[in-house]
Amino acid sequence: MEAGRWNKLVGPSDSVHGRRHRRRHRLLPTMGDPLDVSADAVLADTIDGEVATAVAAHMQALWRYRRRIRRSRLGRQRCIGSVPGRRPKKNCHFRSGLRAILRDYFGLDGSSPVYDKADFERRFPVPRSVLLRIYHAVKGRFLFAQRINATGRPQAHPLQKVVAAFRVIAYGKAPDRADEDVRLSASTIAMSVRELLRFIVDDFGPAYMRPPTPAELERILERNAQQGLPGCMGSLDCSHWEWANCPKAFADMSQNWHGKYSVVKGTGCDENLWIWHLFVGCPGSQNDLNVMHASHLYLSVMEGEWPPRTSSYTANGTTRTLLYYLVDRIYPPFAFFVSPFPDPTTEVETSFNRLQEALRKDVERLYAVLTARFHIDLNPARHVTVESMVIVAKAVAILHNMVTEKRRDGSVSRTRMAAAAQAAADGSGGGGAVGGGAQGVRNGAAETPAAAGGAAGGAAGNGAGGGCGGGMGMIPIGGAFAAGVGATGGGVSGGGGAGTGLALDGVLPPPVLTEPAAGLVELGAVERV
Repeated sequence: MEAGRWNKLVGPSDSVHGRRHRRRHRLLPTMGDPLDVSADAVLADTIDGEVATAVAAHMQALWRYRRRIRRSRLGRQRCIGSVPGRRPKKNCHFRSGLRAILRDYFGLDGSSPVYDKADFERRFPVPRSVLLRIYHAVKGRFLFAQRINATGRPQAHPLQKVVAAFRVIAYGKAPDRADEDVRLSASTIAMSVRELLRFIVDDFGPAYMRPPTPAELERILERNAQQGLPGCMGSLDCSHWEWANCPKAFADMSQNWHGKYSVVKGTGCDENLWIWHLFVGCPGSQNDLNVMHASHLYLSVMEGEWPPRTSSYTANGTTRTLLYYLVDRIYPPFAFFVSPFPDPTTEVETSFNRLQEALRKDVERLYAVLTARFHIDLNPARHVTVESMVIVAKAVAILHNMVTEKRRDGSVSRTRMAAAAQAAADGSGGGGAVGGGAQGVRNGAAETPAAAGGAAGGAAGNGAGGGCGGGMGMIPIGGAFAAGVGATGGGVSGGGGAGTGLALDGVLPPPVLTEPAAGLVELGAVERV
């Protein structure tokens, strides 16, 4: 029994033995000779001397083992890191990284920042107010909150992690490329990017990735009707995102017709490039039709949940309640899709194709804006799973909508409409403004380009303004709009009485359409009363 107890105490396994001798090393240096301890034990227990003798022998064996370990360590290289074999931890100087960020972009000690607003938006994909909004929302989360390490020193500030994550999102570079600026390790930056994207999707997704409200939908329909396509909710298209780290198991179905591995993104937006629809995750071998049939937008339309039937519009004398999207020729002839004529032969079909393509360019422009603003969406994805790519795509779309919310009031379309309305309201003097442009303003057409052109041309005293009384039509003529002729070419502006009037080089509108547009709904591009 005593021999078994001795073997159990003296001969443990290597891992258990290592843990035990590390605990005992902290105690043994405080002791003197272990035999003194055994002597005290013997004096304390005069009845059972055998137990005291066993304890003394055990302590003497531990003392000898400690001396042997100490001698073996003399010829072995000492490990400095927290784990044997790793390099020592770098002194990152967290406080200097935070001071550099505050000095450069936010101002420090009452001084103005080194880089102004324009420089900030050039280095970050979002305005300063959007970044601060996200920072205040995420700074209390577990990974981003500032912690105190075991030595009592404060760790990285939440602002450093947010700035590092936005740098990676903006430039699409590796996490270790930003450590010189924010003084963080590559692993911390990578974790911050991942958690920040997930936080944006979870917290800001319900507010910025949703269908339009009735008021927003009415505004979209009104703006598209002014441009000549009443009942249009926006445009749809698909794009491929190259997948650099595609697993071999998904290689066959992820290879697109260019021979590269990719994932398809389906998006829908309005004139302001606000993303109302986003569907990501289909493999690159699928085309736009397969992606459309798998998207939740198509399923909601088939189930009758979308679009709402509360709004109506008139085309070719027929009042309709089914709203539609603008698509290219590959999409099927569904009633909620409007595509151009495949082979236009008449002037009316050509005019309609030009108008449809002019309005559908918004979704094409959206991809250019996303890849120019967020390089994480431009470079090939270095993710291993499709789920992480979906999170990145959704977070980028949400950030884009947040930027659009801050800047859309200063967009070109809104500023032009406001300037046209102001010019029409103030254009009572001059040559022929009273003749047509002012009349169009009184009839509620101040928002229309035709009325704006007529009013501006008449105000300049260059001719007659034929403002469109309730009109909402224009087509591109050589890269410019027909309504712009009134403002630049002598004040000539053609318009219809109360329909969707178009002007071809200042000529009256052609007759109404008699054929459906590419086999779809009979959406007349021109109409006369």
